[in-house]
Amino acid sequence: MMLPSILIGLVIAAICAAIIARGIHNKRNGKGGCSCGGSCGSCGCSGLCHPPRKSHPGSTT
Repeated sequence: MMLPSILIGLVIAAICAAIIARGIHNKRNGKGGCSCGGSCGSCGCSGLCHPPRKSHPGSTT
């Protein structure tokens, strides 16, 4: 009788884990979830969701 409840709980937990994992993946790849709306220059918090990129050793830029 409890099997359907356990299965539903596991499905919800898996969905939550996938959402969190995707957020971590995006954060590590520099894709922020900011709400600047594309005009980050006028956003006061643009430095938080768009940190300066690190240059690689040996790069010409």
